[in-house]
Amino acid sequence: MIKNTLTYFLMMSACLVSHSVLLGQDEQSRAIFTSIGEDIKTGDATTFSQWFADDMEIDVLGNAGVCSKSQARQVMKNFYSRYTPKSFTIVHLSGTLPMRYCIGTLMAGGERFRVTLFVKSQRDSHKIQQIRIEKD
Repeated sequence: MIKNTLTYFLMMSACLVSHSVLLGQDEQSRAIFTSIGEDIKTGDATTFSQWFADDMEIDVLGNAGVCSKSQARQVMKNFYSRYTPKSFTIVHLSGTLPMRYCIGTLMAGGERFRVTLFVKSQRDSHKIQQIRIEKD
């Protein structure tokens, strides 16, 4: 009886601890992607590019490639010159440390875009490894 009660107590404790850790990760992911979203909707490629990894994958409206941070900044600058951002809304968050991703909706230039971001986190650093922007 005591053995069963102890086993039950340990299992419930493990579930509660893992649940609170996952909730903490979800809150941290939401905070990171909310900050990134705020920078996306500024329409300033320099501000947004502070999140970029040194080398990253970028696909903007079908033009895809692996490029440096400065090249990716130029791609975003070109995008912003055609489409002025109005809003960014997070639709879905997922992933586990160190890699997380977000799918969001960007309203820009009177059009709607689906934005997918993959972010790698290391300690207090969060860098976009891949960004995809496509018409929704």
